[in-house]
Amino acid sequence: MSQFSEERRLEWQLLLALGVYFALHILLRVSISTSLDYDEAEQAVLSQWLLPGYTEQPPLYTWLQILFFQLFGESVLAVSLLKNSLLFATYLFVLLTAREILPDRRAAVLATAALLLIPQIAWESQRDMTHTTLAVAAAAATMWQSLRLVRRPESIGYAILGLLIGIGLLAKANYLLFLAVLLLSLATTAEGRRLFRQPAWALTLLLALTVAGSYLLWMYQHGEIVFAASHKFTPPAQYGLATGIISLARSTVLFLTPLWLALLLVFPRIFRLGASEPKGFPEIFPGRYLLVLFAVLAATVLLFEITYVKDRWLQPLLFAAPIYAFSRLAPGEITARRGKIFLSLTAVAAIGVYAAFSLRVIAAPLTGHFSRLNYPFPEISTDIRAAGFTGGLIVSNDRFLAGNLLWQFPDSTAVIPGYGFEDIAEKAGHRQAIAVWKADHGPQIPPQFATFLETTYQLKISTLPILSFEHRYAHARNESVTLAMVQFSPATAKGRASN
Repeated sequence: MSQFSEERRLEWQLLLALGVYFALHILLRVSISTSLDYDEAEQAVLSQWLLPGYTEQPPLYTWLQILFFQLFGESVLAVSLLKNSLLFATYLFVLLTAREILPDRRAAVLATAALLLIPQIAWESQRDMTHTTLAVAAAAATMWQSLRLVRRPESIGYAILGLLIGIGLLAKANYLLFLAVLLLSLATTAEGRRLFRQPAWALTLLLALTVAGSYLLWMYQHGEIVFAASHKFTPPAQYGLATGIISLARSTVLFLTPLWLALLLVFPRIFRLGASEPKGFPEIFPGRYLLVLFAVLAATVLLFEITYVKDRWLQPLLFAAPIYAFSRLAPGEITARRGKIFLSLTAVAAIGVYAAFSLRVIAAPLTGHFSRLNYPFPEISTDIRAAGFTGGLIVSNDRFLAGNLLWQFPDSTAVIPGYGFEDIAEKAGHRQAIAVWKADHGPQIPPQFATFLETTYQLKISTLPILSFEHRYAHARNESVTLAMVQFSPATAKGRASN
């Protein structure tokens, strides 16, 4: 009983530490900059409207961001609170999943803390990710609920699984790949196959389709938007099929570094070779999942002739890797001393992420690399107001600029070329409009942006005065950023377009 209580205490200590850690990240994000990063700014633009679909990415993150904006105002607090809530949920569901698989709860705690040693989860998700962060949380929750059903196949459990699958389908496209891997992994075991033979499985499918139904219909009606990102997978002619497999292997190693190095240092027996004695479903599942995962990934790479695999694409798939690693250890092999050493490494990683997040803004003058959080949008917006624009239609070829300027000018509407929201924005009836672009290398407007303005608003940029604004980055010595803009009347432009 005392050992069980000690293990429960470790779990609660981990969750408390994670709660404090993410709360500190929210505090840091709010205090360090009022600017939005790239994906955050996109959400500011998309959340202007509640729609069944927006871009090639599913809409759930935007819907959640709208909710958080309603609750906490359009602020960095609302942005960071949503992000860190999803990150905490990811760690929570990984812990619950690990408890279903690992016989030793200390191993479950270590497997959960190990996520801090995966840069894509610990750093990149905190830095600037939206849909992927939601997809990982949904995937972890789906895996946990699936394993619970193996142990206790109840109708309510099938209903919860259906809801989670629907959420995952609304989170990000590669959740569907995770779902395929998960279901195939379950289908390779007798226990997993029993799930699919239950009548309640139809309830799971029905609820999943019901939750994601509006978006699936939108996908059918907007195929050109959904498949807009297919160019990312177009193979260059000079590369062979082996290139994709090599890229997959390389990205997997990079994704799991420094996790595997820490495991090799503290728990080298994880990497021992040799067959183990037959085990039950919980012990078999993690290895089966990874085996099916890489088989599916390899087949996908070859089938679609993908030549480059980004490590961030693996995030909703490889979050379970630490669970597999600790499933290779017997309970007696996780000593208190080794456990403390490993947790210390994860704590160092967490502190490193927190420090790096601070220094990338504050110490930018020392590195010479200024992030988007260093942009002086309050000062830039002051110049724009002085030029006569007080609010209205904001058009930019950069979603980072569009989202941040939208917040600087309340009651305005922002439009980005290629997103297709011009007709919706027109209904706002704005009397003022500006077109804004980056001008660090000169005030000349980018040709494609000029073409968009001419086609959409009948603007001849050469006949309009171009204004430029230069301001120092936040925390900079002399380094500066320059934006350029033109002003126009949306009503006049619409009139010219109609004639």
